[in-house]
Amino acid sequence: MNRFFYGCIALFILGNIYAHPGIGLVYDGQRYIYYTDLTHVWRLDTETGEKQIAIENVHTHELHLDKDGNLFGEHYWYVESEQKFKNYIWKLDKDGNFNKIRDDLDGENTDFGFIRDKDFRSYRIKEVDELYRIERSDSMTTEVLFSGELKHPGWKYLSSDNTLYFVDYPTIYAFKESELIILAEDISARRFPFSIQSNDHDIYGIWTDESDNIFVAIYGGRMVKSINPEGKIESVLKTSMFWSPINGVFDSEGNLWLMESRLNGKIRVRQIDRNEFYQNNSFFFENLFWIILLSIPVVYLIWRIRAKKLQKKRNKFVVDTA
Repeated sequence: MNRFFYGCIALFILGNIYAHPGIGLVYDGQRYIYYTDLTHVWRLDTETGEKQIAIENVHTHELHLDKDGNLFGEHYWYVESEQKFKNYIWKLDKDGNFNKIRDDLDGENTDFGFIRDKDFRSYRIKEVDELYRIERSDSMTTEVLFSGELKHPGWKYLSSDNTLYFVDYPTIYAFKESELIILAEDISARRFPFSIQSNDHDIYGIWTDESDNIFVAIYGGRMVKSINPEGKIESVLKTSMFWSPINGVFDSEGNLWLMESRLNGKIRVRQIDRNEFYQNNSFFFENLFWIILLSIPVVYLIWRIRAKKLQKKRNKFVVDTA
């Protein structure tokens, strides 16, 4: 019987494991947030909280919003008849017109970067001859800013002063003015059930506020950690059991809009008031259902142990009586 309960829990968790979520979350600085759920791109009104589909049926992990209000992304899909993946790059202009700006190519997107500065220059990290290069490119030239040893660079973020932050599990780096700086040697964390994810998906989005504090979404740990300008690291927010942060952005009022994913890939973006951006004190009540569910096999196991002890006492009494 106890195998049945443990099996149910295991099947529930495994049945909700999903390919890693996208990280695309951008804010126009005034009213609207755009984000991806890997099926559509959504537009969220920060004044009313209402959302609507901005672009249907596009599978993009990243987004870029330029200074003129043009939104860029990719579409990545599998062609069954050709047994290969393909991708193209698209643009949604400020007037709502959708266009492909790069035709279909086989495989993953390797030529268009979504980490860009105000001049639309792209910042990318590429592996060349067993070293990693940080490159900055415009439409004509590519400049190598850094070349050195890294492990496996992941998600990136470019601040308004062109500081490039990136994850190289479990480390957070900052690159600015030709200098590579380690901000956190090991910022990782593990909390059930997202701890079952691989290391590559443990650390997700990075963003900053107006005071130069750095925030990191710890997807594998269901928390957001901050790094202040003095280098102090602390956990500033923890999410409920089956939601975990993947990115964030602050609006013009200083409120946080936190992008979260469930294990099954469902995405939400919720507002957290600037005065409430601390530990989630409603953890118990938000997770009451899951606490009860996960307690069932424990209670059953305790009952079985006590029942066996009671049976032994009864058997011993019968023997003594005989």
